[in-house]
Amino acid sequence: MAHEQTLSSRLVRILGFIRKELSSVLRQPRLLLTLVVGPFLILLLFGLGYRENPAFRTLLVVASEEAQLVANGEDMSEAFGRGIDLQGTTTDLGVARQRLHDGDVDILIVAPEEPLASIRAGERANFEVIHGEVDPVLRGSIRLLARLSVDEINRRVLTGVVDVAQTESEDAQSGVAALQESSSQLVAALEEGDQTSADREIEELREQIAVVEDHTRSSNSLFANVATILGAGGGLLFADFDEALTDAGSEDGAIAVAAAREIDASVGEIEQRLVEAQNLDPALLVSPFGVEVTQTYDVSPEPGIFYSPGTLVLLVQHLAVTFAALSLVRERQLGLTNVFRASPLSPGEAIAGKYLGFGAIALVVAAALTGAMFAFGMSFSGSYLMYAGGLGLLILASLGLGFVLSGVSQTDSQAVQYSMMVLLVSIFFTGFVLPLEQLATPVQAVSYLIPATYGIQGLHDIVFRGAIPDPLILVGLAVYAAVMAVAAWFVMRRDVTLVR
Repeated sequence: MAHEQTLSSRLVRILGFIRKELSSVLRQPRLLLTLVVGPFLILLLFGLGYRENPAFRTLLVVASEEAQLVANGEDMSEAFGRGIDLQGTTTDLGVARQRLHDGDVDILIVAPEEPLASIRAGERANFEVIHGEVDPVLRGSIRLLARLSVDEINRRVLTGVVDVAQTESEDAQSGVAALQESSSQLVAALEEGDQTSADREIEELREQIAVVEDHTRSSNSLFANVATILGAGGGLLFADFDEALTDAGSEDGAIAVAAAREIDASVGEIEQRLVEAQNLDPALLVSPFGVEVTQTYDVSPEPGIFYSPGTLVLLVQHLAVTFAALSLVRERQLGLTNVFRASPLSPGEAIAGKYLGFGAIALVVAAALTGAMFAFGMSFSGSYLMYAGGLGLLILASLGLGFVLSGVSQTDSQAVQYSMMVLLVSIFFTGFVLPLEQLATPVQAVSYLIPATYGIQGLHDIVFRGAIPDPLILVGLAVYAAVMAVAAWFVMRRDVTLVR
């Protein structure tokens, strides 16, 4: 019986604590919304706002007529696929670089100026891809797209060559060999003055040339494709021999011999081109074009280094927001606001002291984190003064946000929870994890309600690009800090002003 009573008492006490904890949560609906609904809504908004990485706006630079053989704009747009949005073609590399610098395009693809000479020399003719990205994820995407695009270009150029290599090359070689023999016999006959043999060779040459021309003009011919790659078209491969053959039948022996020698030399050059193609390295013939990726900024940070400034921004912001949010709440709980109201202290003096005190702490922490980044190998390309100024604006804006949060917080726990919510939003919506361009435009409005958004973009420009941040970033952060300072003054005025 005693054992049953003891067990029953324990159950009652346990149930009592369960009821107490449930009641304490249910009596604070704002706490419940903050802890449960708030994070869910943030993740939902992130999921709805996320979109795939947009195609890179690309400009194709074709600086020579020879480059147009391998970089036709229409064919290239099909070869690039979905990852690259071809904006057009230009022949002026200087203008293209200026458009890249101005942000009109994301990537420049420069076709090789002398691809035929490179291939004949046994080297790949490289496309050059120029970009200004410092984000390692985007740099990796550009490199992958560059390789895939060049592979597709190689495939398009050489599909016909590979398909008919074994059958067509022998036919082409035999036809050209017969041409070479007949042209040599024509020269010999004319030099000996044997007009009858010369006329016979001329007719035979006409028939053989017609056969070779039909063969080399075929779109499926190995010889035609290889000759196109090697520049053996036009004047050599499809030369009009009619006039030369007519001159070879002239009664003027000197004219006839000169024309015959010209025909023999042209046929010999055609044969040389074919032998040259057959002697190429098979790997080079299958993949004649390579790619070299360069960027406008001389920096390629590793992922750990690239994310360091963003991490510093998040930590400094969280520190400042949390300190400021807890400050006024604790003063209310300890009854210090009543003391302030009875003193000659003004709201402006109070808020200025808090800004200076917490700001000094945040600056010391920021300096320590900056030193740690240098210790781990971060290089600095920009102005230290600009860097310090950007951090100073970030701290002022973050402190102001914290003071505003303290105005809507009733307890320490609420202030901490709101600070954590700000940190959670900062991780997803400030460009720390994903570029802002991957968020839908309406959702990006959330990003610019957080100081870290301005801080991350500004420090990336200063640290990695060595450039002055976009004026809109600096002005936006300064305006944000000013607005938060005014709002913080009103919150402080409510707490310290004596009600008369």
